[in-house]
Amino acid sequence: MTIGSLLHRLSSGLAWVERGLLRLLVLIIATFVLLNVGLRVFGITIAWADELAVHAMILSGFIGASLMLRARIDPAVLLAHEVVPENVARVLRILVSTGSAAFGMVLFWLCLRWFDPAGLMEAGFDVAEFEMQSFNFIYTDTTPVMAVPSYWFYLVMPWFALTLSVHALTNLAEDFGLVGRRADPAGLALSEAPP
Repeated sequence: MTIGSLLHRLSSGLAWVERGLLRLLVLIIATFVLLNVGLRVFGITIAWADELAVHAMILSGFIGASLMLRARIDPAVLLAHEVVPENVARVLRILVSTGSAAFGMVLFWLCLRWFDPAGLMEAGFDVAEFEMQSFNFIYTDTTPVMAVPSYWFYLVMPWFALTLSVHALTNLAEDFGLVGRRADPAGLALSEAPP
């Protein structure tokens, strides 16, 4: 199996997971927003439902952005791609894919520094000791209303960085002809199982 086909399979599997997560997050947003709107008619407000809907919206933004990159419908200036010759459009696609892959890898490295799993292990998984040594309070920060540890929501950042990198590298492999490109690479039009 070539690196291109391995990337293609990994990207397809990640896109399948992302589509499922996105559907779940949109369902959460709709459910809790409509629940709160309906209850406000009776003078009842559920504050945690609003906060959960906001966090679900943020998570869906990151997951959706990754899927859009795979489908090549987000950072590309599509109008420019339509009016320039095909070889110029190919160069533009390569530049977008290269820049996106570089951004994803740098973001993943920054997330590793932010979460600092090595520092947490060095502190013996003692969060207080970790915070005292690093002045990094990521593991004790909580959401204002639900009081849930915020790092659970922050985990979308390394996920986004990883999926963005894989999707961008897969797009790059397609640009260089290492693998064929499907008509719907992110599976946005179809509900399909991973290959």
